Amino acid sequence: MLARKAPKNGSAGAAAPVEGRDNISNLPDGVLQHILSFLPAQDVVRTCVLAKSWRHMWESTTVLRFVWGGTNEPESMVPEFVDHLLRLRIRGCTPLDTCEFRLLGYHEIDMTRINFWIRIALQCKVRVLELMCWGIPPLDDHPIFISQYLKKLQLAGLSDDEMPSRLLDFSCCPNLEDLKIVDCYLGCALLISSQSLKRLTIENGSFGPDCRMPICAPNLVSLWLEVSNGMIPSLQRMPSLLAAYVNIDSDVDCIDSDDDDDDEDNQSILLQGLSDVQNLVLKSFWTEMIIFRRDLKFCSSFNKLKSLLINEYWCEPPDFSALACLLKLSPVLEKLTLQLYSEGPEHEVEIKLSCKPLEMSAAISQHLKTVEVKCQVYDERVRNVLTFLSKLDIFQRIEGYA
Repeated sequence: MLARKAPKNGSAGAAAPVEGRDNISNLPDGVLQHILSFLPAQDVVRTCVLAKSWRHMWESTTVLRFVWGGTNEPESMVPEFVDHLLRLRIRGCTPLDTCEFRLLGYHEIDMTRINFWIRIALQCKVRVLELMCWGIPPLDDHPIFISQYLKKLQLAGLSDDEMPSRLLDFSCCPNLEDLKIVDCYLGCALLISSQSLKRLTIENGSFGPDCRMPICAPNLVSLWLEVSNGMIPSLQRMPSLLAAYVNIDSDVDCIDSDDDDDDEDNQSILLQGLSDVQNLVLKSFWTEMIIFRRDLKFCSSFNKLKSLLINEYWCEPPDFSALACLLKLSPVLEKLTLQLYSEGPEHEVEIKLSCKPLEMSAAISQHLKTVEVKCQVYDERVRNVLTFLSKLDIFQRIEGYA
């Protein structure tokens, strides 16, 4: 009787993979659909030739990613392919979870066609929609977002001198919770409006030079606002706001602070809308920009604010009045970070200060536990700030600096 050889490496009974066998097709459909969700739509459709079991798999994928620009796909074929595929999807019964249009510098696609694609995606009950149009010619027609299923929308690279207000009015999207706008010109948009929105991100936002756009989203919990050009938008009150990052890098609102005509009916532009926030970052790199400072005159207290990070804009000598006023308006503040003349995220010098609530000035929060100064160089400007803080009974304790 012949003795049976023991399997190598102790793998008793393990079946060795057979060369040429299609093992991936044995995976559950849910796993296969998850794999397909990472592929461009062209590659998803090509899977129909892999095997008989794959023939109709692409028809039920819940994610479609239309990406061109820098690919090997003939550009002249892409629009027709998208037209055909979306027409097939609208006849099916599988809703779309995510639809992405990433159009990178393809100049032969007009906005009318893109609008057609967006309408079909919305008819397919898409929940996440991404439209990125870097390098597309100026818009002469604009998408209208009407959907009770849309929950997340990202717009990037849209540029037009006549962008109408309806583009950013999301009253017809009652379940939209997440809106991200990147590298877009919002010059003539009259407002951003949504009652359902929870998270709003505007990165490198460019606004009009002659009109101030209101942002009305009373149920926001998170706000990220970067203004790179144009007039700073005004914020309506957001009672549920947990975290906000506001960075103003535009010089349009650098106006004469003595001009009473610019008080805009004595109303706050930014700070009153942020008055309910718990964690706040406020930055500006234009010392002449007076919106923050004028807002301090019309802003009520930040009664929920626990963590505050500000940069050198707020720490101008000789009296440091902006910093003093901001601290006075923050009665429950627990953590203060001053990021001075250093963009970060790494800083050469980090200074931790000692604060004793029972001994601190009544002009600042008695709940203050942590005060940090982060900078690149420990110079006279930083020393002046520390001297001011010492008058509030917040004293210097330097770590790791010779």
